[in-house]
Amino acid sequence: MGPAPNTETAIDGTTPVGVGGWLLVYLGGSIPFLLVHAAGLSGWFLDYALWLLVAIFLVLASPLALILLKSPRAPTWNVVALWVVALVITLRAAAVPFNLETDGTAQRRNPEEWVAAIAILAAIVVGSLAWATIWTAYFRRSLRVRNTFRPQ
Repeated sequence: MGPAPNTETAIDGTTPVGVGGWLLVYLGGSIPFLLVHAAGLSGWFLDYALWLLVAIFLVLASPLALILLKSPRAPTWNVVALWVVALVITLRAAAVPFNLETDGTAQRRNPEEWVAAIAILAAIVVGSLAWATIWTAYFRRSLRVRNTFRPQ
């Protein structure tokens, strides 16, 4: 008697497959999330150049395309991209006070402005790390992900 076939089912008795449910939420939610990150990163390099923002967004969004193409590597590449983006945006936020362009501006800021700026940066960092943590857990545990992206 050989190994049993993979017959896992969801609670309602169906076998979830394809881009739907929380995977669809991930795709839709990732687009504005990645646009914000692309803007922050383009500002880090070239003062928010539109062409650079678009290029960074396309690079960051490429793992999303793998989901739509149902590539078996999609879950792995999305998890890697989540953490790379979260770590790079954390570095970007940490570097804000040290940017040469902001030295003159930084000296003119009052403490309330610094508190507001730090709060915004902290929210971006915490949000990025939370987004990466939540979706990493989803990609590793989801029955839909396992059924949709398992090698044929």
